[in-house]
Amino acid sequence: MDESNNQTPWKLVIANCLAEVLTSDVSNKTKELRISALNTIRAQVLAYQGLGIIQRLLTAIAEKKCKFLLEITSKTEMEKMLKPHCPTYNGNEFVTDTYHIPEEELICWSQTSLAAPLNSAGFKRYMEVFKLVLPDLYPLIGVGGV
Repeated sequence: MDESNNQTPWKLVIANCLAEVLTSDVSNKTKELRISALNTIRAQVLAYQGLGIIQRLLTAIAEKKCKFLLEITSKTEMEKMLKPHCPTYNGNEFVTDTYHIPEEELICWSQTSLAAPLNSAGFKRYMEVFKLVLPDLYPLIGVGGV
């Protein structure tokens, strides 16, 4: 799909999720929680779009967050899911959690690398996630051996 198209794929993901929420057989309280979370997801994706993030990352984030949203029923879990989940480093490796979204982690690494140089562990993780999320673009970045 043309990325300049006004009706971008991530917007369709959000719209479809809203339709699922509205027609779901759950309590009104759960519907309200999900609609509120969906508004937050929309705002997050719009913010990423404002940073110039490519469409396929935006769509993947919207799809994965919407999938989580439709499974969660508690406000506590919803709040956890809505936050970007960059993994923690335990001294040996990066550890992810339940709501980890690799595309969102890639954005976190990208933004961090713009602010300051990454250390070797951070750079290695950045390249691992890049290769995982954008394997077709990985050879184009000119970094080997990761």
